[in-house]
Amino acid sequence: MPAFLVDAHLDLAHNALVLGQDLTLPLEVLRQRDPHPDTPLVTLPSLGEARVAVAFATLFVDPREGHLEAWEEALHAQLALYEAWERRGLVRILREGKDLEAHLERFPEDGVPGLVLLLEGAHPLPHPEDLRPLRERGLRLLSLTWATGNAYAGGNAEPGPLTEKGLALLEGMEALGVALDLSHLADEALFPALEAYGGPVCATHANCQALTPTPRHLSDEALLALAQRGGVLGLVPFNAFLDPAWKRGMARLSLAAFLRHKAHAEALLGPRGVGLGTDWDGGFGLEALPQGLDRHRDLWALGDEGFLGGNWLSWLRAWF
Repeated sequence: MPAFLVDAHLDLAHNALVLGQDLTLPLEVLRQRDPHPDTPLVTLPSLGEARVAVAFATLFVDPREGHLEAWEEALHAQLALYEAWERRGLVRILREGKDLEAHLERFPEDGVPGLVLLLEGAHPLPHPEDLRPLRERGLRLLSLTWATGNAYAGGNAEPGPLTEKGLALLEGMEALGVALDLSHLADEALFPALEAYGGPVCATHANCQALTPTPRHLSDEALLALAQRGGVLGLVPFNAFLDPAWKRGMARLSLAAFLRHKAHAEALLGPRGVGLGTDWDGGFGLEALPQGLDRHRDLWALGDEGFLGGNWLSWLRAWF
């Protein structure tokens, strides 16, 4: 049994504020209150129960809804929620390397999850220089897009290139110590971004395009490029990301579907280059998970300590 887990992608604040879910409740209580199949699979107590020492917690605003002013307001509301949870002692925001090490010393005693903040999609930033105030409040990772294209880069649902504005943002990220998350990037933007950006790189939540052939996932070429940069891939245990034939309403897949992606990714990235990025607050519920997975504590059966947390921790310590 691992000492702890690391989950590289959870949309905690978005679900709390947009979906109205009280993530401070035990998971059983939340499910009793809202038995809908898409009820979130995660609460803060369920993370503690599973010994999730570190989670990459997103600031996510749906680019299909609202406008720039509304996006900025929602982004800052989510950041304020994480800070409020921290004041209540429910989480610890890990802003610097010293915070990470101090947290890992305390975690075995108190089980409080540590959060690394990730901006999923740069569309709420009017200008590249608007990244600095977020970094000062603890932001450490950024993905240029969420599915749709924007002023910075093309996404997996709306392909497009890396723009001049995107290049400027990457320059600012490197200077500020903000890592690049390749998730959701269109290929025509992904490879130029890797050339332009010299800082730490990862993919917090994506699977293998060779097994699920959609632009949402990473090609073998992209996985090899990630490996060359010493990055880590966070695999998503979501049936639609594991088998393109699976549709809602069908039976849950077996764990073998997930393990096929794990084996394929490890063959390209090596066993130290793959971990978890569940996205289990990403708009799907229990019926969309492989059999045997009900909550975070069930992830313990999926791999060794490196896969379950050590690989992400090594990646963080190398630059954080």
